[in-house]
Amino acid sequence: VPHFPGRTGAAALALTALLGAGCAAGGEDPDPTTSAPTTTSAPTTTSAPTTTTREPADTGWPGSVLDLLVVDDAPRTGGYDRDDWGGSWSDDDGDCLNTRHEVLMAEATASPVLRNDGCLVTGGRWLAVFTGSTVDDPRALDIDHLVPLANAHRSGGWAWDGATKRRYANDQADPRHLMAVTASANRSKGDRGPEAWRPPDRSYWCTYADTWADIKIRWALTVTSAELAALHQMLETCQGDPQPMVVALPEITLGDPITLDGTTDGDPPPNPGDVRNCGDFDSYPEAKAWFDRFFTAYGDVARLDGDGDGEPCESLPGGP
Repeated sequence: VPHFPGRTGAAALALTALLGAGCAAGGEDPDPTTSAPTTTSAPTTTSAPTTTTREPADTGWPGSVLDLLVVDDAPRTGGYDRDDWGGSWSDDDGDCLNTRHEVLMAEATASPVLRNDGCLVTGGRWLAVFTGSTVDDPRALDIDHLVPLANAHRSGGWAWDGATKRRYANDQADPRHLMAVTASANRSKGDRGPEAWRPPDRSYWCTYADTWADIKIRWALTVTSAELAALHQMLETCQGDPQPMVVALPEITLGDPITLDGTTDGDPPPNPGDVRNCGDFDSYPEAKAWFDRFFTAYGDVARLDGDGDGEPCESLPGGP
């Protein structure tokens, strides 16, 4: 379980601003010199979710971690729009490798092979953690948000500004936030939490649940009662506390004003069908934004990704 510098105070601060009700976990801030994430609230008429604050009941692991989670059994179900979280992977360091390929580079278990221009991973070897399988073709891999974007939206991310949502979508500060997994496992998981979906490889349950809890705490996101019960159950498979690590706290800024605009009731947009060709787009970012909007629900419905690497219409201007 990562040790977040000052995470108890930071989580409470962010949750108080986000929900109007917070949970200050027991004990003193382990590192009072570390500043909490910058959280900017904005006036809004949107009512806060009903949350349950629990008294810390266990000073040992994993209870001491799970006690930091805030339970909300009435999460937001409307307003999720994938485009709000960024239409495509970003290239924050400007090295021409976007987040997908940065993750493939970082998680490769054998030296990755790059395209001639160094901007795209074309080969290597990976351990797909959800299934425990070895994969040699990066086109067979998806990059999974361990806590999916739609789940993050429902559990508090709906109130974030666009920049915070995009930081979450591309976060590499915690190396477990984004994971290379088989495309089939990622599609099977969808936006479901551990109460509804668990990795097929049971040996990964401990790490999965521990990481899920840490991401929710780090980003000040809530859990449901069923989700919390599932985390308890999965953590029972652990052989003690996983290896600690230090993870920097993110900057969380709320929208001004906070809106719930987006896809109606959190449902995916209607299936557009095979109605687009790469020639219909002026640039790669435009094609990628359209591709990402429908991909989670319907796959490559317009067959824009000829080589199956998750990058449609790569020959267009601005392509990877």
